[in-house]
Amino acid sequence: MKELYYVKRERKSLRTLRLEFGEVKNKFLLKFIDGEINLKGKSEFSPIESVYEDEQEMLKKVWETRKQLSEERWILKTKEDSPKTTQPSFITLKTIDGELSLEYDN
Repeated sequence: MKELYYVKRERKSLRTLRLEFGEVKNKFLLKFIDGEINLKGKSEFSPIESVYEDEQEMLKKVWETRKQLSEERWILKTKEDSPKTTQPSFITLKTIDGELSLEYDN
């Protein structure tokens, strides 16, 4: 499934909209997941799904949605720009004389 991630700044929060689309079991699925990032954290609402018989029909809806979001001043973000959380790794991988070793940081 492909994913498009949009954000729109509001007064004290950031609205998010994720579009997921692609082929699933010989059908074409389009999901809209609306959410919000505010001082309390990140939340997403239940997805809205549409099923299409034809890929072109689904892609037309994606294109129309992208156009509408652009007109409403939503900003398309890449996955690299998307808000995410990471956990530092305490495991280091090293290759010494062709041998792979793991080291645990304390």
